Order: sequence, then C-alpha cells, then structure tokens
Amino acid sequence: MQTPRTDPPAAPAVGILDPAATLLASDFLHPLTSPPTPSATGNLHLPLGTGLPPLAFLLLADRLAELYAMVFPDQPEWLRAETVQWQNEEDVAAAVERFLQRVGTLFPVHDEIWDVDLEVVEWRLYEIPVIPMGIDEYYDGWDDLKEPLPYLLHAQYSRDSEDSPDEFTALYLAHQLPRYLEPHRLVETVQGLDLPEPLAALPDLILMLNHATDNAWIDVGEMALTEGGGYPQWRPDEVAWLAAEWQKAQPILERIDRLLDWQNDTPAAIDDKLTAVRDALLAAYHQSQETAVSP
Repeated sequence: MQTPRTDPPAAPAVGILDPAATLLASDFLHPLTSPPTPSATGNLHLPLGTGLPPLAFLLLADRLAELYAMVFPDQPEWLRAETVQWQNEEDVAAAVERFLQRVGTLFPVHDEIWDVDLEVVEWRLYEIPVIPMGIDEYYDGWDDLKEPLPYLLHAQYSRDSEDSPDEFTALYLAHQLPRYLEPHRLVETVQGLDLPEPLAALPDLILMLNHATDNAWIDVGEMALTEGGGYPQWRPDEVAWLAAEWQKAQPILERIDRLLDWQNDTPAAIDDKLTAVRDALLAAYHQSQETAVSP
C-alpha cells in the first residue's frame, strides 16, 4: 500500500517539468534504461493525460544535469532553478546558454546559441566551446589587427629570401629591419633589455605569435583549434585544467593588450609605437650578433 504524501502537491503546469525530475543526472534516472520510480516521479507534477517531452529533449536534460553536477557540484540550486518548457527548442537552448554563461566565469566559452537546432545545442554539451586567444598567422586579415601584430607577422612571414619580393619592406619603409632578423629568435635578448611598460610585453607578444608561451589559451587560435581536431571534451580533468590555464593566461594577455592598445589614436602615435618596437628589435639583434662573434 502506498504511503500517503504529507506535503501538498505543487500546482500543475502544463508542458513544464519540475527540474527535480526532468534534470536528474543519469545515475538517478535515465529515460532509456530506468523507468521512473515513485520517489523520482513524486516531483513530476503534470495534469492527467499530459505526455512527457520528446526523448531527445529528455536526453539533453539528463546530459545538462550531468554537466552541472560535474562543473558546479557546490551549486545544486542552479540546477533546481532550471524550469524549462522542454517542448520548445528555444527554451532548451536558453537553458544550455545559462549553463555556458556560468562556465564563462571559469574560462572563456561561446555562450550564445544562434541556431537552436537540437544537434547544434547538443554538441555544446559534449565538446567544450572554448574561445582560444591565440593568433592564426594564416588569417588573411592581418591589417585588421592592432600594431605591432601586423608588423611582427610581416617581418616573419613576408620576406622569404633575397630573390623573392620583400612585402615587409614595401609596407614598412620607415621601420626597416635587417632581412635575416627573426623576432622569435630574439625573445630572451629582448627580455633582458629592461623595456619600459607597456613595451615590456613585446617578448610575450612574440611568443604568442609563435605559439610558444606554453599556455593553451594563448598558443592556439580559433582556426587552428577547428582544423586541429576540434574542441576539448567535457571531462572533470579537462575543466579543471582549462580553468587553471586560464588563470595563468590572464596576466599575460593583460600585458599584451596594454601593448596593443598603446598609442593607437593617430597614425603618428602608431608610427611612434612601431619605431619603439623596431628599436627594441634592432638593439636585441645587434646584441645577439655581438654575442655570436665574441670569443
């Protein structure tokens, strides 16, 4: 004989599932393998004759609950607060967006879902939609970047040999560098120049362009991530590692941003910035040349 409930039933809401039942992690209730138990359905308050949402929606709800338990185990109220009308794709997408916005407090992720197709929504619950901060050197729009990014990119990639056209020389007539000066080989020397702020971030910027900072957020660009096998998987170790790496990346990116934002108001200010960058690279180059020939 069933024991009568001592708590009053909640008011029915057509088409809405109480998240305590809908968003249970698969350990407690999985729509494919486990029939609802009285304890699980006790929180499911639907009028007689109201059907469950489509199975695809229930699977997404189950997966979302797993991720909340994985990423935010100390915030169970966030999951309990997710009351979603699971018959509506837009509301399902909005629930995933809210989860991703919370993840965004740990590290950068794409948290807007423009296409509410269920397959598009679903992949965000299996691959972490991270936003890498690195530079894709094969991106065609170098001129859209802030200086000295285009300057350094052209210095490295636009002057292959003495027999090939020197695009760098044509673009930067007033800020020339020796043809065989390679900024990425001068990082340690530039670090030793004791440059003033914000120019002191020049070694960080050079390392960033060469994917050599040893930090995944800074070394990987969006295009490289997409072409290199896709996004990381939702796993506890991946989430913890990404959060830790982002903590390390932030001060480096802040230094780089200060350099990129420095003296951008007028063409004359940009010219002064490029002059300072050129002079630092020339000083490091000549110092390295002297070191190379010294006994």
